[in-house]
Amino acid sequence: MKIKIKSLIAGAISLSLMTTVLAGCTQGSKEGTTELKNTKLKLEGQPVKNDKVLTTLINVQSPPAFNGNPYDVAGLDWSVQPLVYDYLADFSPFPSNTYKESLLESYKQEGKVLTMKLKKDLKWSDGSPLTSEDIMTNYYVNVGKSAIWTFAEKIEKIDDLTVRITFVNESPLALKLAFALPIMSPAKEFGKWAAQYKVIADTQRVLKSNTNTYDYTPEGQAKLTEINNDLLAYKPDPTKVIASGPYVISGVTTSEVTFKKNPHYRIDVKIETVRGLRPGSAEAFSTSILEQQYTMENGGLSPDTSKQVDSRYKDTMRKIYIPELSQIGFVFNTAKYPVNIPEVRKAITMATNRETLVNIAEPGSFLSDTRNSGLMPSLIKNYTNEGFIDTLPDYKYDTDKAAKLLESIGWKKNNAGIWTNEKGEEVPIEIATINSWPSLMMTSEAMASMLSEFGFKVNFKPMEGGTIWSYLSSPDAMIGSTFLGAAGTYAHPWEAFNNILTSTRVGFPKIEPGQDRIVKAPTSGKEYNVTQMLRQLFASKDEKETKKLTEELMTLLNDISVFMPVIEKSAPFRIYDPSLSLADGKAGEIQESYYYFGTMNQVLSKLIKDGEIYYVDEKK
Repeated sequence: MKIKIKSLIAGAISLSLMTTVLAGCTQGSKEGTTELKNTKLKLEGQPVKNDKVLTTLINVQSPPAFNGNPYDVAGLDWSVQPLVYDYLADFSPFPSNTYKESLLESYKQEGKVLTMKLKKDLKWSDGSPLTSEDIMTNYYVNVGKSAIWTFAEKIEKIDDLTVRITFVNESPLALKLAFALPIMSPAKEFGKWAAQYKVIADTQRVLKSNTNTYDYTPEGQAKLTEINNDLLAYKPDPTKVIASGPYVISGVTTSEVTFKKNPHYRIDVKIETVRGLRPGSAEAFSTSILEQQYTMENGGLSPDTSKQVDSRYKDTMRKIYIPELSQIGFVFNTAKYPVNIPEVRKAITMATNRETLVNIAEPGSFLSDTRNSGLMPSLIKNYTNEGFIDTLPDYKYDTDKAAKLLESIGWKKNNAGIWTNEKGEEVPIEIATINSWPSLMMTSEAMASMLSEFGFKVNFKPMEGGTIWSYLSSPDAMIGSTFLGAAGTYAHPWEAFNNILTSTRVGFPKIEPGQDRIVKAPTSGKEYNVTQMLRQLFASKDEKETKKLTEELMTLLNDISVFMPVIEKSAPFRIYDPSLSLADGKAGEIQESYYYFGTMNQVLSKLIKDGEIYYVDEKK
């Protein structure tokens, strides 16, 4: 039975009210028409000291699983780390690539060599010195976890304040690799594991000649597993964690974590206490918002709930959108019939109204590139020549063109209105998705309905979170709703293309170790050595060369159309307290600011460290 789009959308919105969406996972789409009256982020007046607790959103598990090991998924995760741990330098691609020293006094990049010097007299939260030995420990504990060990030849301690990294390639991305890790491994606590990881880094890595990157030997991989298991068995009390950042954990309950100012931090921060609140279920999260428990949050809300929140707080709330440089769409397993046929992939793309999908996704979603080039719009304008994108075929919604594509390969509709292949066989089209994330579930169900109305025989397959991701990487999957082509870490085309072209979900044939991946464009017949192109793009420091490689890879991905992007994501960042002053920004818009990039608590951390967030006198 066919499902009409209007009734499907209504049902999808109703479904979204029953699902849990955590910050940083699934924020999305256009929101109502409620006009918020409060648009200033930076307020007039001097900072005032008070006993206000700033409440933000965190993602950690509740006790007893929650622990103080930052390398354990149940420990201090990505949502807590920016509050407890500092970085060597903070990064933002907006308004242009910026690296701002935090724990570092200075850094110098000369060719393949990066030399970093720490600020003097840094301390951990227990008062002990924070030195280059701790930085070395931090890097070594991340052997097998961080990409830096793929690209670094060696990392050396020069003196108590200086660390030097020698990279295999000279690359503009080297700084991001070096600065990406929060400093969360005091030598006195993690040194015994660092010493074991160091042996692997020094003796059990091999340089692959075709990519000029390091990989681990089979013995090294086995030893990594052994050390990792031992490290993950470490479950310290969260309130005993030694912090390098602005706060220490002072209390933990089943619903929240309390952070108090680190007395030995290098800066006297203006916010004394931060409360991290777990969202719980969708109903509990919505209730917390309506009870005004949050000072700020960026949790995913359905379009309907978002409208209600906007309306309720229209006189006091401020809202901006934080760019994530990630996208949600549909990946095609090219090893699976019939989506192994380029014309079928392109026909499915053009039979899908992506603008409609964006409109039913969550607040903060914007239409991504309809040309299937692999890059989201916010990167295209910076890494291609003006007008290039218009030279690529556009696979926007056009059912007539979709039908002609299928007819060109001998397909036609039978008497029941179902598309059949050149043998007259009805061919099922399967769409798999996670059933608990609205932006994926709602758009997938709507797409399934659209393709059914177009004439495909569709098998819609929502799955639990514990099984969907492994399924999409298996030979059985056909079309999967997923995150792909992201560039949130490096904000660079290399990251987006590497994310797609090395994904197991695309279904490319396996290649032997040391071999290059060669992909043939179906329309032009041109062969692309994507292994070497990705290597060149990673290392390119010339703007013309970077744009040339970017445009070539966009041309390839446009032609093979292995990924159909739908949503370029940004996170709606809602600020409820009208007396809280923040760095300047543009209310109601996607930001292009150094401060407003990354996860919400990374944003909060940068604001805190630079004294850009504080309370002003509410009477003024």
